[in-house]
Amino acid sequence: MSKIHNKFIIYIFVTIFISSCSTPKAMDVVQANDQMMSCNELRLGIEKASLNEDVAHSNKGVTDENILSGLFFFPAYFVTYGTSIHAQYNASERKEHLLVIYNKKGCAKPRGPEYQKMISATLNQLESLKRQYVKGYLDEDDYIIAREQLLKEFD
Repeated sequence: MSKIHNKFIIYIFVTIFISSCSTPKAMDVVQANDQMMSCNELRLGIEKASLNEDVAHSNKGVTDENILSGLFFFPAYFVTYGTSIHAQYNASERKEHLLVIYNKKGCAKPRGPEYQKMISATLNQLESLKRQYVKGYLDEDDYIIAREQLLKEFD
């Protein structure tokens, strides 16, 4: 019985230890088919990179994973923080890379009035979400999910 009990305790400790070492994933700055992307795909890629940048930024703060890192394996906190910075940097660089391609392809040409109305309405909704988030009416997870839903319209 004692041997099983010890194995169980070791199993729990190892599980907590491994989960405390979780780190955000950095996106690749340049991807294989970037040059072949359509204007819509480029816009979507830019928005996804922006979202990844925000998610990576939020992983640098006080999160459940960071608290576990500090409690069970203190150096893991610094690894998580460092990889969050790396993920945020890569997302920012990806946005810049895609914007260069977007501009070279001439994707920034004027669109029709209906499209402009849709863009304007979406920008207003995004600004409203940002105000709600800043005032504390939305937590960070809800803010990110709401942004994703609004931006999916442009797939």
